[in-house]
Amino acid sequence: MRVDPEKVDRVLVIGLSCLGDMLLASGALWNLRLFLPGAHFKIMVGPRAVEAVRHDPMWQEVEVYHRQRDYPGLWGRLNVISRIRAFRPDLIVDLRSGLNPLFSGARYAPLWGLKELRLPKTVHEAERNLICMASIGVPIRTRNMRFHISQAAEEAAERLVGEGRFVVLNPGGSFPPKRWPEENFARLALHLARMGLRVAVTGKLPDEVEMAQRILDGLGSAGIDLRSCPSLEVLGAVLRRASLMVSNDTGPVHLASAAGTPTVGLYSHGDLALRYGPWCTPHESLLPREGARSFEEAMGSIPVDDAIDAAERLLRGGFGGA
Repeated sequence: MRVDPEKVDRVLVIGLSCLGDMLLASGALWNLRLFLPGAHFKIMVGPRAVEAVRHDPMWQEVEVYHRQRDYPGLWGRLNVISRIRAFRPDLIVDLRSGLNPLFSGARYAPLWGLKELRLPKTVHEAERNLICMASIGVPIRTRNMRFHISQAAEEAAERLVGEGRFVVLNPGGSFPPKRWPEENFARLALHLARMGLRVAVTGKLPDEVEMAQRILDGLGSAGIDLRSCPSLEVLGAVLRRASLMVSNDTGPVHLASAAGTPTVGLYSHGDLALRYGPWCTPHESLLPREGARSFEEAMGSIPVDDAIDAAERLLRGGFGGA
């Protein structure tokens, strides 16, 4: 299938449910927008991922799409198809790899899932999306992720972090067993502070807020509290200013990639780093020692010294890319 841009006025994208996954698809979608600059673009996206696209001017319409809650069962699926057809898309891209395109009435209705089946599992998720987009005739003009940051968000970030070089630590994550131990983040934070850097610490969930407070307590005046960061857009602007981010395997890693921030990622398994690690930015992915029997054991086996060495290399301008 090759899309003729002259025959596409309306584009519907069925987006993903997780923030990180939506960011990993952003580069492919941006290439689609560059290919169809005059088309009307709408995205239906999960509530956890909507902040990845909500403020981006490339979308004329953004609809929150919570399939399990709002469209359960057979009647729910029929209702979704009805809403899709009511939009009258000329092109539909279903990032969820579902069968909705078959019933959309669109002139161009590629099945993303079938295209992905042909790719090795080792191909990075951002690359997979780019390959699928290229397969329908979309020229790949950029390989970078996209995350729109407004001037207002830039100004808010400047008020949060002020002037001077700083590093962002993200010690949280929605699945606690895949977090690097808090005491390791605290030791890394102190080392970075001794290097003369300010250290910003994130935290959103209740236990993350408490953990961030304990790390910040040890930093004193060198700490920057990002727990009150008002939005994902402002966090993206903060990351754009940061010299480095160190994070567990969670959505902000991909936000850092979109912002172009050098990143140290901490992973419980090598396959995760290979397929879902940082993209198109200087980075190092740290992996556990062999033989770990649980997520906690795996994450705890990543030495603090390895994280310090990786951080120092990236801060010096070295490129790990592991």
